[in-house]
Formats: sequence, C-alpha cells, structure tokens
Amino acid sequence: MNGPRLLAVAPAALLAAAGASAALLAGASAAVALPVGAGIGLLVWAAQTVTDRLTGGSAAGPRRPPDPAGPAPARAGLPPDVGRWLERASAAADRLDRHQRDSTDSTLTEALATAVTFVRAAADELRARAEAVRIIDAATAGTDPEAVRGDQRRLEQEARSRQGALREAKEASARAAGERAASLERLAELREILMATLESTVLRLEAAAERGSLLLSLHAAGDIAASEPDLTLLEQELEAVQAGLDKLDDISRSLHGTGPAPPEER
Repeated sequence: MNGPRLLAVAPAALLAAAGASAALLAGASAAVALPVGAGIGLLVWAAQTVTDRLTGGSAAGPRRPPDPAGPAPARAGLPPDVGRWLERASAAADRLDRHQRDSTDSTLTEALATAVTFVRAAADELRARAEAVRIIDAATAGTDPEAVRGDQRRLEQEARSRQGALREAKEASARAAGERAASLERLAELREILMATLESTVLRLEAAAERGSLLLSLHAAGDIAASEPDLTLLEQELEAVQAGLDKLDDISRSLHGTGPAPPEER
C-alpha cells in the first residue's frame, strides 16, 4: 500500500486501532487473516469515500449517516430494466442493515454498521448514475440506427447519379445521416455498457449482504473463528462495488463529453 493511500485511510485506522488494509482499485487483494481492526478501518474508509463523492465533502468532512428509513425508491421515469436493479440494490442495503441490527457482537456490529453506510451510499450513487440510461433512451426514442444507415446509403446512391450543386447537397445529406447513425450506435453501445456495469455492481452489493449474513450466522452458531470475524471477503465485495461505481462514473463523463470514452467490452 503506498504512502498517499495510507494518509487517506489514517482517520479510519485510528478509529479501528489498527493499520489500513488493501488499497481500493489499486489491484491488490485483501491480505489473508487480516486483523479485525484493519478490516474495520478499510470499511470505514470505503464508506467515507462513497459518501464524500455523493455530498461533495472532503475526506475530513462529516460523514452522512445512513437513512433509518432506507434509500428512496427508484426515480419515476427511469426505464423498467433500470428500476428493477435499483430495487435490488435497495433490498441488499436493507438486508445488510438487518444483519447489523441482529448482531450481538460489538466488533461485528461495528464492521456491519460501516458496511451498511457504504452500501447505502453506493445504492444512492447507482441511482444517480442510472439517470444516464434515461437520458440515452430519451435521446434515441423512436429512432432506428439501421433506418438512418439506410438513408445514408440511399443518399450516397442518389448523389452518384447527380451533378453539380445537387450532387454536393446529396453528399452533404449522406454525411449528416452517417454521423447521426454513428452517434446513435455509440449511444446504444454506451447503454449496454451502463446496464452491464449497473447489473454487476448490484450483484456485488447483494454478495456483500450475503457475506454479512454468513458472518452473523457463524457468530450465532458459536464458530470459534467467528470470535474474531474475518472481514476479508466482505471487504473484497465492497472493493468490487467501488470499482463498479468508478466505471459508471467514467461512462457518465464520456456521455457528457467530459472524459475519455470507456473501453470496449470484450
């Protein structure tokens, strides 16, 4: 873990009374058998990161507490396929919150409470990023890229049989049709990437909730190892959620022309 990452997680490490864990999005996985304090430190830092991105606050600023009533329902007007995934994200946050409330172990309760803060903030950010899908659908509603390509081919053919100013006009129209078709095709591709990333991120949120359930079950069953819960798998799921949020952010910026286009899906 490099120096800047350590400085970024120092407040969380103080709260956890241990060093920081693996750096998010740096490609490193959490160490095996992490000290409990270090695991909690990572969870606190991860929750702060997402909350700051939503509120515009700094790393030293106040953290937004989780909403006891749970996240707001999916925004009206969002496409049905988006709404279904946002509902699943909210449900995952609710499940993890219930696990935290059911915990009777102070260490596990603290870790789950911090994870709940992260997951609720992540669900909020997913809801904000999903707006890009609605924008794409509004921009392309009722327009078939193949039909526009057909117009382009027709205009190119007509231009070849014309002369002078009429030919130039037909060629200009063909170019305009081609550019429009390319734009529509790119928007359709961006929508597919957005949806695939949204789906994978929500699935990671659900996996995080399941990790919380497993930790709670092990403790309730009196598992010896659960007396010092290994938070590694939960941390890894939250790291994957953060990676998905960052990718959605990159796609949204490319859609608004403020960032590079996302890489091609393979």
